[in-house]
Amino acid sequence: MKIEYFESLVSTNDTAKAAAREGAPAFYTVAAKRQTGGRGRMGRSFLSPLGGTYFSTVLRPTFARSGYGAITPFAALAVHRAIKDLLSVSLEIKWVNDLLLDGKKVCGILAESGEDKEGNPFVILGVGINTGSEPLQAELADIATCVPYHDPQKLIKRILYHLSAFESEIANGTWLSDYRSALCCLQKRVLVIRGDEKRSAKVLDVSAEGGLLVLYPDGTQELLTGGEISLR
Repeated sequence: MKIEYFESLVSTNDTAKAAAREGAPAFYTVAAKRQTGGRGRMGRSFLSPLGGTYFSTVLRPTFARSGYGAITPFAALAVHRAIKDLLSVSLEIKWVNDLLLDGKKVCGILAESGEDKEGNPFVILGVGINTGSEPLQAELADIATCVPYHDPQKLIKRILYHLSAFESEIANGTWLSDYRSALCCLQKRVLVIRGDEKRSAKVLDVSAEGGLLVLYPDGTQELLTGGEISLR
């Protein structure tokens, strides 16, 4: 696994994606001390000040693209496992891409797929973690917090160690038990959000492909494969 470290990047995902298009191998990774244009899902900005842990890695899945939906939740589990290894802190996972500490967000994950110049598929997996002890900006204090860890390079390597098992664990489904145990919303009520519409539902389960099975008050069920849920 090759990791390149930078003082600052606009976006680690953009840098890794450019390398992947030129044929960068699996687990080629770029990390930065800060991002000036970091982004999350649905085009949202992702604040990336100094002190955080920000990296993106190239994945080269050999399974069908129909299975790519499991990559983001598996990545959340990899971060969960790595932080538990290093800190004995057990985070909660909020489907599909957030990790929470005491109910506040500490990590976001963004997966983007594409093809290189030879037509070979890739997935760029970007991870941003609030680490360190510096206080967050005032507007984020109610919804986000930091993991008290001060060695981003060691944390990145540990996450990549757990990520390296994504092909085998997704193929045989062994990740699901740990993911369900870490999921903060299993058997609880959430709001399913689609644009301006919010609909109450109970979370029943997670599928092998990473979808969220929910039950609506009218008795109908739906397997969510994208979108957003709210715990509030």
